[in-house]
Amino acid sequence: MNSKANKFLNFKNMVVLITGSNGIIGKELCKLYLDLGADVFGIDNKKNSLKNINYTHFVGDVSDEKFIIKKLAYIIKKKSKINVILNSAAISIFTHFEKRTKKEILKTLDVNLIGTLNVIKSYVKIHSQKKLKSCRIVNFGSIYGIKSPDFRIYGKNDNFNSEIYGASKASIIQMTKYFGVMYIKKNIFINCISPGGTISEKNKISKEFYKKYSSRTPINRMATPKDLFTAIIYLTNSETKYTVGQNIIVDGGMTAW
Repeated sequence: MNSKANKFLNFKNMVVLITGSNGIIGKELCKLYLDLGADVFGIDNKKNSLKNINYTHFVGDVSDEKFIIKKLAYIIKKKSKINVILNSAAISIFTHFEKRTKKEILKTLDVNLIGTLNVIKSYVKIHSQKKLKSCRIVNFGSIYGIKSPDFRIYGKNDNFNSEIYGASKASIIQMTKYFGVMYIKKNIFINCISPGGTISEKNKISKEFYKKYSSRTPINRMATPKDLFTAIIYLTNSETKYTVGQNIIVDGGMTAW
């Protein structure tokens, strides 16, 4: 492997913060960056069983701005920098729209949208105060921030994708463009990744749903967290210097059809 390739995959001595670090995607991202040599900090509202000398886990809610400010300050004090932030914390709700409560709507927006805003806002402030050099922030959108679900593929017992989840993800995609343009002058690179339906052993789905969903993608399967890795590495690498405010869709070609 030549020196440029080595540099592209070199995350040693880098500091990575991952929100939603106990989630389907977040937990695998923690393992990825640990394997790449980074010091990883995770935030989730649940405990994480991941054991690694280079991993630190914080239990808390991303919608709590004071909590986020406190944890960012702790990381900066300890490591003097944060090179990468992955805003993967998200929730969804599956009650029928006609029975949706205001509390459910606000909770989804609190975590998905306000939580992402809290992290960006709080980091930018400390970045300016401490005169930090650079950071790459990746927000997590979704294909359902771009398109509607195909309601025909859902069975009676399948989790029906909600309108408020899609609305929150559409907001994140737009917010990425807004802040990407605003903060590049501070050498903060902000981009977005929008996965298609992603599964692991943690989120069991019916065989029928898997089959119907897969038939909607040219690749004919759903994604796994590892399918997102190459795009995320690209967006968080220090050699990526000309990509700003973009939304990379990783969906097996579903939105291309």
